[in-house]
Amino acid sequence: MADAFVVKRAAVERSLVCSGAGQFPVLALAGDVLAIALRTGGDHYGLDGTLATAWSSDGGRTWSAPIDVAPRGDDVRNPAFGVAPDGRWLLAYWKAGVRGYRDGSWQLPPAGAGELDTFVIASGDRGHTWSAPSAIRSERLAWASPFGRVVTAADGTLVMAAYGPPRGAASRSQFDAIVMRSRDGGASWDDESHVLADASELALCFASPELLVGAVRRGAGETAIVRSRDAGHTWSEPVAATRAGEHPADVCVLARSGRMLMTFGRRNRPLGCGALTSGDGGATWQHEVVLAGDGDGNDVGYPSTVQLPDGALATAIYFARGSGVDEWGELSCQLLHYDEALVVP
Repeated sequence: MADAFVVKRAAVERSLVCSGAGQFPVLALAGDVLAIALRTGGDHYGLDGTLATAWSSDGGRTWSAPIDVAPRGDDVRNPAFGVAPDGRWLLAYWKAGVRGYRDGSWQLPPAGAGELDTFVIASGDRGHTWSAPSAIRSERLAWASPFGRVVTAADGTLVMAAYGPPRGAASRSQFDAIVMRSRDGGASWDDESHVLADASELALCFASPELLVGAVRRGAGETAIVRSRDAGHTWSEPVAATRAGEHPADVCVLARSGRMLMTFGRRNRPLGCGALTSGDGGATWQHEVVLAGDGDGNDVGYPSTVQLPDGALATAIYFARGSGVDEWGELSCQLLHYDEALVVP
């Protein structure tokens, strides 16, 4: 069965975050600025790649120059980014170079051994300087790649998603999704829970103080929704929310309508970024919108969305093979600006 779309055109303002870089962006509101973490210095894979942060004081229309957060040479990638209750920026990352990349996947560490590869750093000066990296070792995963926005529970607990091969896995490409919690402002992350098997990139959002919603990439390539009412200790069964090829996703709560917004990468044509909304805490999703559809290749998407203090929505996405804005080059990170009314039915 083929889908049919009823099209209504609308103008979506775009601005450039950076060109020649910008994969895997994660946005966060940080006081009076909009902050972003993204990849710089390398392709989708590659030892020269690292992560950088930047900030904007005008809602994302202009940006500071990205500042690298870790040395190049170790394929530093896959950020989880957020703001601690005390205002510090928190950034977790995976040093993938430790695991190599051969035959289409990263290598598993030897049983009971292996160099540490997941780290958390903090900054109190908008990313100009960072704390010494603090290593995380997952009890459930052989290696743990962070993902998405670090969110804060009502009691101040920080919750972060990660994924990787479970300990003892026979296959290097068998991934499970987990959440990690910190009750000391990000200093330690030794409280973790399993979310879903055969799953990877997991975005988190508190739909209410009691309900944590996750949008997770399944092995078949669709985005599914999982929900937790105990800060991520236990989770509902997954329910598919998109078609195959529509991943990964981000989720947030809209201020005016109270609905949830899910933005997701479109690897089906038109290539770019799609959106769905939910009025029942993520149980069901409606009103599909194509926010951007001018990608020239399917290495595209990884949207991250926040609502600005003035009510406008901002979604960061990247294009690795070009977009409709030729002067920004093949690889760019772009910010979409639009009103809540565009995505709410």
